[in-house]
Amino acid sequence: MYYDTEILKEKEKQEIEDREKAINKKLKKTQPFARVDNIEFKRVIMHVGGELVNCDKKKKYGARFVSADRRQMFYPDHFDVRDGHFEITTNLMCSKGEEPIETGDYYLVIFELYKDHKKEQNFKPTASKEIVKRTGTVFLMNYDSKGNVTDKKRLTEEYPAFISPKADGICNNDHANPWNFVVHKSGNNRFSCESRMDMDTAEFYFSVEYKPPAPALDWSELRAKKRAKKKEERTKWINAFTLWAFKKMFEVFSKRAKHKGDVILFASGSRAELGGNEEFIYKRMVERGLDKQFKFRFDFKASITAKRSLAKKIKFVYYLATSDIILIDDYYPEVYKVDYAKDVKFLQVWHACGAFKSLGFERLGKPGAPPFNTRVHKCYTHVPVSSLHSAKHHAEGFAISESKFYPVGIPRTDIFFDEEYKKKTREKMLNEFPACRTAKKVYLYAPTFRGDNAVNAYFPFDKFDLERWGEQLEREGSVLIVKLHPFVTRRVEIPEKYKDRILDATDYREVNDILFIIDVLITDYSSIIYETSLLKKPMLFFAFDKRHYEATRDFYEPYEELVPGKIVTDFDELLEAIEKEDYDFHKMDAFIKKNFTYTDGKSTDRVIDQLILDNKQEKK
Repeated sequence: MYYDTEILKEKEKQEIEDREKAINKKLKKTQPFARVDNIEFKRVIMHVGGELVNCDKKKKYGARFVSADRRQMFYPDHFDVRDGHFEITTNLMCSKGEEPIETGDYYLVIFELYKDHKKEQNFKPTASKEIVKRTGTVFLMNYDSKGNVTDKKRLTEEYPAFISPKADGICNNDHANPWNFVVHKSGNNRFSCESRMDMDTAEFYFSVEYKPPAPALDWSELRAKKRAKKKEERTKWINAFTLWAFKKMFEVFSKRAKHKGDVILFASGSRAELGGNEEFIYKRMVERGLDKQFKFRFDFKASITAKRSLAKKIKFVYYLATSDIILIDDYYPEVYKVDYAKDVKFLQVWHACGAFKSLGFERLGKPGAPPFNTRVHKCYTHVPVSSLHSAKHHAEGFAISESKFYPVGIPRTDIFFDEEYKKKTREKMLNEFPACRTAKKVYLYAPTFRGDNAVNAYFPFDKFDLERWGEQLEREGSVLIVKLHPFVTRRVEIPEKYKDRILDATDYREVNDILFIIDVLITDYSSIIYETSLLKKPMLFFAFDKRHYEATRDFYEPYEELVPGKIVTDFDELLEAIEKEDYDFHKMDAFIKKNFTYTDGKSTDRVIDQLILDNKQEKK
């Protein structure tokens, strides 16, 4: 080690170790990369120097700074290479169109020069076309309306940069750090360019924040601003009136409600029809003849942003105000606006098992945390969960009493104990994916999406190589099913020669059905691990961005203590674990015991008996 580790903070020691590990991995594979030896700012001129390692001296290279999604890019003013060593300089105030660099995170990459490469700066991705990087190769991709690749053109090879472990400095946000350039002219006029290291890959990038001063407005712009402000004010009044009308209607309907205890409302703000746990509860109640004792009502909308007619809005408020038992299965903004009668039961039959990702008040201090005085979730009277461990997690996240949580089990998990259902579903899935019938093993890769929501969801396809994975599957005689999250609009690109080994299950909605034909699950941060554990299937956790996920999304408890399988952080480790059947399966029994109070297939009946019918039973 190149520093006196006794006086370094733990984080700083970790940074240097990560740099060294990343560089050694590249050296071992003889893969090209740039090693950064010095970073310096002289007034507004940025200087970066280092060495090109494992690069072909016969080829011509360029350098540029690129955001992870490739939507932002700038070129340095100078990139000089001599005897394998390079020097980069650029004017921070004049990088693109003679303007300061825009806010963003820009990774330094070295690339093989190609014709018209600077046009990529102004390229605008569309639904049918984008520029992407796949395992180091940059392509211009064309897609059809379903997100399938229809055509692609190779543009270049691109190589990452890493700060040398010997470099005299550490990445932090200290304004005095010579690796950072920070200028505050006023509260609304700021520019900073700070050296950073990717917390998972150790790749070098600059984090830029630019807040320009507000420009002087001309007469037309000033009028437009005033109109926008008036429109915003009108919207506030409309929203205020809508909330008042909602509450008033609820109050009027509530006074006329008889509340005899026999009216049940099944509602959802994220489904267009009955489904999930609500469907299991409803169907089981009908099977038991409880439809003669209760009157059922249904109100569904496809998403929380979906519009409804005035008549349907009034009907929904009437249902809320006059039902005796209300069931919802997800976040539903409208239901939190009013106070319910004391004898009304409100069940949140949450769609997920276990205690995995942080939620609600567990996210205080991070994006997505609720305000302290939120009404969200406060109306629940009964929440079925899979275990007391899960109860503590959700009680903290919802900021409601643990007494409202009942570890009776999750209704939809009953299918994992129904041998007839399992047999029928397995046969259905083998008909859906016939290549699995003769496969030595069937793997399911089901990662979660990246991004904040359905609008900007994506998946970083450059983290795995289906050519190499296909080769391994071919040698083994096995099959891989890839099931991306429904939010991801791009389809996985399967090599033609491995289409009998790698299957795209994007169009198949129920991922739980696929579990009945697989031998191994490969995932990252998906709650599918709970359902899979009930089938006692081995799991691998391909967590290539674990540190970033922990920093931005986080988990209820440390990831290493949470998951019931082996964690791998890069594609080479994944293929090696698959080949050696190294799953850390010994973690499985303890995981099931912690996350499931019951494993008997009777969760739906317990929800009905204990939470709806009030047949009391002491909590386990």
